[in-house]
Amino acid sequence: MPGDEIKHPTPAEAFEQATKHAALLRGLFLHPRYKYAQPPTADFIKPDVEQTPMALFFVADFVQNTYVEYVVPFLPAGATRKCKAIANPWAWSDPNYKWEWEWDAETSTLKDKDGNVKEFPKLPEKVACEKVSDILGRGFMTRKIILENGTDPKARLLAGGQTFDFGEEVGKLVKDTYAW
Repeated sequence: MPGDEIKHPTPAEAFEQATKHAALLRGLFLHPRYKYAQPPTADFIKPDVEQTPMALFFVADFVQNTYVEYVVPFLPAGATRKCKAIANPWAWSDPNYKWEWEWDAETSTLKDKDGNVKEFPKLPEKVACEKVSDILGRGFMTRKIILENGTDPKARLLAGGQTFDFGEEVGKLVKDTYAW
């Protein structure tokens, strides 16, 4: 969320933040070291917590909770199930998944197949500011864990006490998602 002021995001800002979070979630949940107890689907995943490194599991879960609790409330209901750019990693990866909505960058609107605009919610300002503040705080923590767990003992503790190399792709995605 750009700028120095914490305020309700515009639809374009909300969609951009959701798109960046969705990309980061793909980077984490589709990371080669993230393992599943059974093949994931668009509707259900069962991680293999014994085979997945703790830091990767923790950060993926933390970012997913940030997305669901603090980013998604700024989107139209059902958007993450209907628009590929902001979808979960498993629906996004499914070539047979049917997408119903698309982002129109020219008009900063989300539209269905018939061109109908999907309204973005307007949260009460206090609630919106709290959610944006939480995104900032959780983003700071996520950046620190992903980028500094090998060099900063506090970041390593937040990652479960062991270092983990998230790789260049996830490093780039976290810097893009939480650019502040």
